[in-house]
Amino acid sequence: RLPRSRRQTPDLHVQKLEPKLRAALVKWELATSRIKTLKGEIYRYHREFVFNTEKRGRGVFFYEAPDKGRLDIYAVEVPKGTRSSVKQPSRRDPSTGRVTPARTISLVVSGDNPEKWICDGTQVLEVNDLDRTVTSHRIPADYQGRRIMDGPLPFLFGMPPDKAVRRYQMTLLGESKDEIWIRAIPRWKQDAVNYREATVILDTATYLPKHVRLTAPDNTQTIYSFFRLTVNSKLEAFTKFFGRSPFRPNLKRYRVVASQSVPFVPSVIGMPWKKAQTVLTDAGYKVKFSAGVPATKQDLTYVIYRQTPGQQAALAPGSQVRLTFYAKRATGGSKTR
Repeated sequence: RLPRSRRQTPDLHVQKLEPKLRAALVKWELATSRIKTLKGEIYRYHREFVFNTEKRGRGVFFYEAPDKGRLDIYAVEVPKGTRSSVKQPSRRDPSTGRVTPARTISLVVSGDNPEKWICDGTQVLEVNDLDRTVTSHRIPADYQGRRIMDGPLPFLFGMPPDKAVRRYQMTLLGESKDEIWIRAIPRWKQDAVNYREATVILDTATYLPKHVRLTAPDNTQTIYSFFRLTVNSKLEAFTKFFGRSPFRPNLKRYRVVASQSVPFVPSVIGMPWKKAQTVLTDAGYKVKFSAGVPATKQDLTYVIYRQTPGQQAALAPGSQVRLTFYAKRATGGSKTR
């Protein structure tokens, strides 16, 4: 039984899984339990609907049981003027009751920033190749030796159904001969501050994910697509790719920045300032507001469009997060709320 975090919600009203969903979760967890090593390619799309942008990244990932992992996202070149269309269903904001009708949105596409994440079982390294720095986040002893289900690739690995329903409200959205669609809504607060729902598409040939879509509280979306997955290949293949162990990179010319084990900052971009304040305060942070550029639409007034540190940055509770909101059209300049 997992220890109950003080930030978790109580395990009340645990759902009873329908037989088809339980069978899918069992097969997913069984497929995961047989994995000793895993490597593959990944496409990542980050969609933000305040400025209507889509950032694309491509990379590779490696995993060695039970707790070593690596994700390398590379810069991709996107032709200028590239756009994509996304259909959004109608949505009701639970805090205001306001219903946004279904619509098709055109997004401006650009390449995402390079990113490198490495876990050696005792620490998580965030490697910045641009300024040649490494930030180290220690993993608490109680969490070492466990599968990295909470790393930068959530839902890559399955979990036992009884554990899954304690952590998520699960729904079987659909199935075919080749795919199974599952929706997971987080029950724990530490999950809910980062995403309000996840959609996972399982490949019935392997019972590993083909696609994972995370929708954040501010309605931004991060989509992971997995390709060319190789299960239980020899470790020599990992070493051949990097010239050494992928989980022990050569960082001699990098400046190491030690860090405590700290949580990640949730994204509040696109939220009204009061809701953003509530989300960050509940997560243990102090908030400072600044008025920014005038709103181009009335309903954007006081909506957050910039935050520092950004989404998924590691920041200790009690630290300050700076938020910039759209000012009234009549006001110029910036001021601090």
